[in-house]
Amino acid sequence: MRVRNRILISTNDCQQSALCICFTAIVINKTREDRPARSPLHSISEVKRPITCDCSHNDYDLWFINGPALLDPSTSTFFTTGPTISTPPDFAVKFRPYPRKTDERAKSKVNELTLTSAPPRSSCGITHSSPAIVFSTGGYTGNFYHQFNDGLLALYITVNSLSLNRDVILTVTNWSDWWAQKYAHLLHRFTKHPIINMDNQTRTHCFPSAIVGLMTHGPLSVDPTQTKQKTLLDFHALLESTYSPPGKHVSTLDKSKGARPQLVLVNRKNGVGREILNLKEALKAIEEVGFKAIVFEPKRNGAVGDTYRLLHGSHAMLAVHGAAMTHLLFLRVGMVLGEIVPIGTDWLAKTFYEKPARVLGLEYMKYKIEVNESSLAEEYGANDLVLRNPPAFVNGDWPKAKVYMKTQNVKLDMVRFRKYLKEVFVKAKRFMDKEG
Repeated sequence: MRVRNRILISTNDCQQSALCICFTAIVINKTREDRPARSPLHSISEVKRPITCDCSHNDYDLWFINGPALLDPSTSTFFTTGPTISTPPDFAVKFRPYPRKTDERAKSKVNELTLTSAPPRSSCGITHSSPAIVFSTGGYTGNFYHQFNDGLLALYITVNSLSLNRDVILTVTNWSDWWAQKYAHLLHRFTKHPIINMDNQTRTHCFPSAIVGLMTHGPLSVDPTQTKQKTLLDFHALLESTYSPPGKHVSTLDKSKGARPQLVLVNRKNGVGREILNLKEALKAIEEVGFKAIVFEPKRNGAVGDTYRLLHGSHAMLAVHGAAMTHLLFLRVGMVLGEIVPIGTDWLAKTFYEKPARVLGLEYMKYKIEVNESSLAEEYGANDLVLRNPPAFVNGDWPKAKVYMKTQNVKLDMVRFRKYLKEVFVKAKRFMDKEG
C-alpha cells in the first residue's frame, strides 16, 4: 500500500538543512558531513529510488528521475510514473535547472520546476523513446560568456559525462527564440531529436527517464576525469566541425604576395564601461605596425557562423576584458589572443580567459593598463585606494567591483600600446607564415 503523506523540499533546503541528504532524496536525520563526497555517475542507474540528486558540487546540482517520467507543462512538474518502493512518503522537490546554484540573482531569472513521486493527474499525451535533459536558458544567458559557460559548454560536459551520444531530448525552459535560432546548428550536434520548448507546450510528454540540470567545471573549463577524457580542446573541435568545413579554415584574407596579418579588434560599444576612448588612434596604430585591422562589434542576434569564420580566418584577436573575450573559442590553435586588462580585473582576466586560452594553445598576450590609462584616475585621483589597491578596496564586497566593470573606460597610452602591438605583430606574422 502506498503512503500518501507527501514531503516537499526546495534545493535551498538541500544546501542548508541538516535534515536532507540530497543524493538519495530522502528526508532523514543526517548532517552535511554525513553525505557522500561525490557519487560516481555510473552508479546512478543502480539507485532504486525514483528521484535522486548528485548535490555534492559547489556550482550545480543534478537531479535524476530514474525511470519513466511524465512532464505536465501546465504546472512545470515532472512526475515519476514507473514502479516505486512503497516505504517512503511521496516526495517532491522544487528546483531551478541552471548551473549556478548559489547565485540567487541568476536563479531569480530561472523558472522553478517540480519533481515529484506523487501520482500524475494526466496520462501521456506524447510519448518519447529517449531520455530528457532539462535545462534553462534564463539566468545570465543574455551575456555571451554565460551563453557558453552556463549553457552550451555545460550541455557538452553533461552529455559527455553521462555518455548520452545524442540520443537525448533537449527540454528547455525560459526559452528564447533568438537563442534557439542563433545556436540551432550547434544544438543539433548534441541531439538527433527535435528540441522541446517547455514554455509553449499544451500536451503532456512522457520520457523513459529524465536528467534535470547541467554540469559545469568552472570558467570555460572541462575536467577530463569527469567527461570520459574529453577536454576543452574537444569542445573547440566540435565548434570547428560545426561552423567550418572539415579540415579547412575559411579565410577572408588577401592571399597575394605581401599580404598582412589580420587582427580583429572586438569593440565594446554599449555605454556600460570598458570602452576604448581613443579607438581611432588605436586602429591607426594597429594598421601602422603592419596589420590589416577589422573592427567587430558583437550583436546578440549576430550569425554565429559568420562570426566564427571571421575570427577563425584571422591571425590575431584583441579585446578589452569582458564577455566578448569568450570568442577565443573560435580561434585557431596558435593564433594570438590579446586582452586589454583594465585596473581591478587582473584575477578575472587570468581565471576566465588566460587559463582557457592557454589550454587551447593560443598565444595569449596581456596588455595591462596603467593608472593614467584608466578613466577612474580622473574621477578618483591616481593615489586613491580604488586605483592603488583594488583588492583592498573591494575587500570581498562584489558590488564594489562594479566600479571597475561598469564605470571604467580605457584611454590607451599610444607609446606603450605601439610597443605591445609590435610584439603581437611578430607572433601573428609568424602564425600567418606557418598556417596561412
